[in-house]
Amino acid sequence: MSTVDLSALADLLAAVESGDHSSTGAQWLTGDDISIDALELSTALLVVEASRRMGKVAELQLAKKASDKRVKKAASKALHSLKTSGHEVIEEKEARTGWSLSTETIDIPSPVGLIGLPQGDGYFPFILVAHHRDGACVCAGVAGSGQGFQDSDHAHVGRSKAREIIENARRDHNLVEVPFHVALHFTERAFDEGGGRQPDGWSHMLSSVSEGTRNAAQLLNPLQKQESVLETDALHELDALCDGEHRVVFNLEERISGPRVDAVLNALTSMVEVDEASRKQRISDEVIEAANEAMDGHARQTWTLAMDVIATISEIAGWEAERKAARHTALALSAGRPGADIPFFRMWIERQLAAVSEMIMAVRSGQETPLQ
Repeated sequence: MSTVDLSALADLLAAVESGDHSSTGAQWLTGDDISIDALELSTALLVVEASRRMGKVAELQLAKKASDKRVKKAASKALHSLKTSGHEVIEEKEARTGWSLSTETIDIPSPVGLIGLPQGDGYFPFILVAHHRDGACVCAGVAGSGQGFQDSDHAHVGRSKAREIIENARRDHNLVEVPFHVALHFTERAFDEGGGRQPDGWSHMLSSVSEGTRNAAQLLNPLQKQESVLETDALHELDALCDGEHRVVFNLEERISGPRVDAVLNALTSMVEVDEASRKQRISDEVIEAANEAMDGHARQTWTLAMDVIATISEIAGWEAERKAARHTALALSAGRPGADIPFFRMWIERQLAAVSEMIMAVRSGQETPLQ
């Protein structure tokens, strides 16, 4: 293939996926009545490469008719590439033949993707629906970097049932509808980071998704327009993310929380620490150690992905405060900051250790009866 500007290619694919057809390249790719010869050479070569990645055989056959030999050559190479990778490439004579009475045109809806705010373990819910001639394939579950996915399920349903599933999902305040390639990007990133396994039915679902959409999921970065430089002050702006309508909770693993709770209880009841300042310092030390230990393991990767998901769906939903806090928390995680130096995790660990310790102290003093 002729070399093309990969950044421009990514922008073009993103524009097509998002429905932005303002550029001549996007217009040509989406079927507007624009001749390939009307495009600048760089744009013509760009749409040829985009067509190859999107599996657009008909468009490449049109590009073969270009006046510029460089565009013709690029289109021929792209068609050959698609043919050798398994695409059906009909020769031009066959392509120009008329319609057949036996041919039935069926309107197949575009795929639908919804992802949601992560749970306390950093795993986020997803529902992906890909339609085909006979109905739709639905894949749902929760995804995260640790194991890739949990509680996944898939089903093959008819059109009406697929519509019902999508409508119910759209009413779920925990889920946000995003461009399908964005949902696919994050779920497959979780699968890859979790060892490479895919849920049952995943490959079948993808067989109903266009190559262009699958390529967009791999090539496009949903966060490319967000900040890339960490702002330390933004890490402390946590009201919306921790206490707002769309709050996200971090749960400390029991293997870490158990010993820390014991240590906090010892600090609260110790006869050695006779003043309040000393007790607070001991508890603060436990929080710091717990936060650092939590982010020394797999949780760092899990929560980096989780924060990327939050930042993306917050951008789409218009939740700016949540987006900014999540984006900079992700940048801090990626930069290798210790867990104790990332306020989101330190705040939740302080709250959890305090809540559990207070409950145990209350039970011990007879103020509360343990649950049976």
